[in-house]
Amino acid sequence: MGNFTIREGRKSDAPFIGQTVAGALGHELCCSLAEGEDNVPTVVRLFTELAALEESQYSYRNTLLAVNETGDFIGALVSYDGAELLTLRKAFIDKANELLGWNVTYDEVEQWEPETTPDEVYLDSLYVVPAYRNQGVATALIKAAIKRYEGTHKPYGLLVDPENTKGRALYEQLGFKQEGINCFCGIPMHHMVYVAG
Repeated sequence: MGNFTIREGRKSDAPFIGQTVAGALGHELCCSLAEGEDNVPTVVRLFTELAALEESQYSYRNTLLAVNETGDFIGALVSYDGAELLTLRKAFIDKANELLGWNVTYDEVEQWEPETTPDEVYLDSLYVVPAYRNQGVATALIKAAIKRYEGTHKPYGLLVDPENTKGRALYEQLGFKQEGINCFCGIPMHHMVYVAG
């Protein structure tokens, strides 16, 4: 394992958090949200502004960061109690309407298929800077999130793209098991769950 530490997010970390959420989503999904490649920088701005808010699913308050010995960010994990999703998602809708030109109401959002459920802690967005992959950063972030929310006594859920076999192997190694399919932005994903012992 490399030489790094895990710490809680701060408001000043919002630019990195925004980049990591977009990185975790991947270029294709960012293009879909932005309705075109030219608007992908606006998607990064969207997540950066959401990361700076107190009440947002992508808030710095919901983020753990991995920092190397020279103080550089090398990874991040956004996670939150699934019971808070609908409340936290309001900020996302407001910002998407403002920055991406969406015209979505809260009533419409309540009809969306949720990526998580109220009875789990959701590991939303995990990203490690490419140069630091395969050095235990993702594992450390996941373990830190599990410790952070242990008082909820809830299982931990996440979604993984069926084509992301490397990611799935990591989650399985940590004890996650697939429990069905959930959609994210209309794309079927494997819903994996870990129950702490």
